[in-house]
Amino acid sequence: MKDFDALRGIWQGQVSAPRLSEDEVLKEVRRSKSSFASKLLFETLGMSVAILVFVLIWATKAFSMWTSHLSILIFIFCCLYYIVLQIADYRSISNSDALLKQPEEYVEYLKFYQRKRYQLNTKKYTVYSVFIGLAFALYFVEVYFTAPLWQTLTGVGFTIAWFVACAFLMRVYIRKEQDRLGEMIESLEKLKKQFEEDE
Repeated sequence: MKDFDALRGIWQGQVSAPRLSEDEVLKEVRRSKSSFASKLLFETLGMSVAILVFVLIWATKAFSMWTSHLSILIFIFCCLYYIVLQIADYRSISNSDALLKQPEEYVEYLKFYQRKRYQLNTKKYTVYSVFIGLAFALYFVEVYFTAPLWQTLTGVGFTIAWFVACAFLMRVYIRKEQDRLGEMIESLEKLKKQFEEDE
C-alpha cells in the first residue's frame, strides 16, 4: 500500500507534456518541406550543370577509343536519371500542401515518402554508383593507352578515394534526411494525438 501511495504521488507530481500549437507545428512542417524542396532543386541544378560539362567535354575533346564515348554517354544518362528522380520527388513534396489539411493522410504520405527516399538513397544509389564506376573504368581504358602509367594510377586512385568519400557522405546525407522527415512525422503525430485527447 505504501508503494502504491508513492507511485500515485509520482504520477500526480508529474507535469503534463506541454501542449503543441497547431499553427507552430504546421509552420515548422511547411518550413521543413520548403527547405527539403529547395535542396532537391539545388541538387537538380547541380546535375544539370554536370550534364552540360559532360556534353562540352564530349564535343571538344577528341577521344580516340569508343570506350570513352560510351563512358561519357553513361555519365550523361546517370545524371539524367538522377534529375528525373529529383524532379519527381520535388513535385511530390511541393504538391502535398493539400494533405496538410488532413493530418492522418499527410502523416501516411510522409511515412511513404520517407521509405521511398530511403530506397532511393540506398538501393537505387548503389545501382547509380555501379554505372558511374563502369563509366570511369571505360574512360580509364583510353587513359591507360594514351597517358603515362603514373597518370593512370593517380586517376584510378583518386577515383577510388572519391567513391569512398561519397559512400561516407551518403551515409551522413541519408541519416540527416531520414531524421528531418522523422521529425516532421513525429510533430504531426504528436499534434494528432493531442487532438484525440481533446475529443
